[in-house]
Amino acid sequence: MTDKANHVPGALRANCTIELHSQYAINTWTGRPASPGKSSLIGIPSFFGLLARINRDSLADNPWADAALFAIEKQLVAGSQQMQRWLDEINELIVSQIPSAVKMSLAASNSPSTITVHSQTPLGYRCVYLLVGFDQLILRVFQASHYGLISLQTRKQWLSRGSNQIRRVLMIALRYKSVPVTRRDIALGNDAACHAIALLGNVSKEILLGEERCSFSAPVDAESIQVLRAVLNSQTMKSEVEM
Repeated sequence: MTDKANHVPGALRANCTIELHSQYAINTWTGRPASPGKSSLIGIPSFFGLLARINRDSLADNPWADAALFAIEKQLVAGSQQMQRWLDEINELIVSQIPSAVKMSLAASNSPSTITVHSQTPLGYRCVYLLVGFDQLILRVFQASHYGLISLQTRKQWLSRGSNQIRRVLMIALRYKSVPVTRRDIALGNDAACHAIALLGNVSKEILLGEERCSFSAPVDAESIQVLRAVLNSQTMKSEVEM
């Protein structure tokens, strides 16, 4: 008989690297320490760490972690769509203002920064894609400014709003507070649930019941949902009787 153990494949492996051409994008990756007059800004590697912690809490059936992951994914989708709209807009602006006899290549760094990326969660990679889109936007904006197609003030506005799309994502993870609590705790109304609600506020019914959930999250615990539905139905019936 053939030993099946000899035919079990090993773990899958792959490398992911990105090239960043602008100092703005590189600074966004690395983050910024606090200095006089300036607050600190977390970088993408620190964001990966926060995401990993939120994901661990989500796997432990913490609905506030689920809410954070859902909000991060939603902001990533919105940010990526907006970044693409801006990229299309600046490309159209350049094409419309450059005479047909002028040939212009895409701007790129002579020595881009190559970074190896490793995230424990898919959302981490989605944030990296957004950063790369921001880098591409910066290149086109600086090119438009260099060739006299937009003013310095307009360039500053482009850079600010592009950066803000990424910061919005990072801030959701930064604001998250890890509290040991589960859906079952909420159904029981125990001390862990009361502490979490007092500290973090209520979580929506849609998140509690798994109706709103990050696309990359593991399936919600079915038993917890069943217990929660029973409690919520009981509360609804009680409220209707009292009315």
